[in-house]
Amino acid sequence: MSGARWDILCKVVDNFGDIGVCWRLARQLAYEYDIALRLWVDDLALAERFAGAGHARIEIRHWNADADFSPAADIVIETFGCGLPEPYQQAMLQGAATWVNVDYLSAEPWVEGFHAQPSPQANGLIRYFFYPGFTPQTGGLLREASLPAWQATAQWSSFEFAPPIAASPRTLTLSLFCYAHAPLAALVTSLAQSLQPVFVLVPETVAPMLAEVLGSSPLRVGEQIQRQQCTFLVIPFLSQADYDRLLYLCDVNFVRGEDSWIRALWAGKPMIWLPYQQSEETHLVKLNAFLDHYLAQAEASVAETVRETMLAWARGHWRPDLWQSLVTALPALASHAQAFKAQQSQQPDLATNLVRFIDKIRR
Repeated sequence: MSGARWDILCKVVDNFGDIGVCWRLARQLAYEYDIALRLWVDDLALAERFAGAGHARIEIRHWNADADFSPAADIVIETFGCGLPEPYQQAMLQGAATWVNVDYLSAEPWVEGFHAQPSPQANGLIRYFFYPGFTPQTGGLLREASLPAWQATAQWSSFEFAPPIAASPRTLTLSLFCYAHAPLAALVTSLAQSLQPVFVLVPETVAPMLAEVLGSSPLRVGEQIQRQQCTFLVIPFLSQADYDRLLYLCDVNFVRGEDSWIRALWAGKPMIWLPYQQSEETHLVKLNAFLDHYLAQAEASVAETVRETMLAWARGHWRPDLWQSLVTALPALASHAQAFKAQQSQQPDLATNLVRFIDKIRR
């Protein structure tokens, strides 16, 4: 695929999730495969916030009603079924463009049957479906080759904020990233009653929800607030590399959506995942499918604790005793998380699988 032009198209639906995944994918393709590409995003400001200093081989373009997509790329990556504009599809017909839709991550069994399948379109184009997943029969998970090096540099002193671990080695650290439907009030109550001190790092995007639960004035970055055994600290927006380090350093990670979910798995620490809420409780089907995979090799006690706590969090039925059951099981949960990370790392990553797949169908 030497010299092939790539476009990645992204619509921001779930605030950070979509652009987070797309920027990681774009960055890995540029760094590891020397691919030059355009990243089309409908929320330009958010994309630039993620990109930071950017990358010389990635051009971020604004996808709006007046966008000029010409010329169409040789390889067009649609993400999460965002849809390609009709003028873009017409431009694709003038060349030999390859169209791949990289969809949402799911552990549901049906994904294996739909992964890498072609879907002929009425206008003559072929749209291929590429599904991330946890098995060799899927597209795999995003995982940069440099991830171990990032984790090796992780230390609290590299952040402007740091938990009081030195003063109290018994203090547990927890990162908290959740949706508005999370039973946050119940979690706060259980953390306040914790038998061990807990230091909770709260992204500024979650701070308004926490302030409402605590009945406090708006919480600013850097502000701390204490409730009995628990101290909350509002942290600023982090780069993806720094967020990865944060997850690696914390004892427990509460994550949501797709991007932070994958990163928590690679951190190899006990985690609670909150899927995006859907009608007819479809998100619980996705959660149970993930738990079936995640816990397939787990000890019975670990599987019981993880399933009960994660389902309670997703259903909004959190109880104070669930936090203590997590704390009691932390050593076993940490061992399982490390084992799962090691097992999953044996499979090729998503970007590698995507490049191989495109190379195969373009021969």
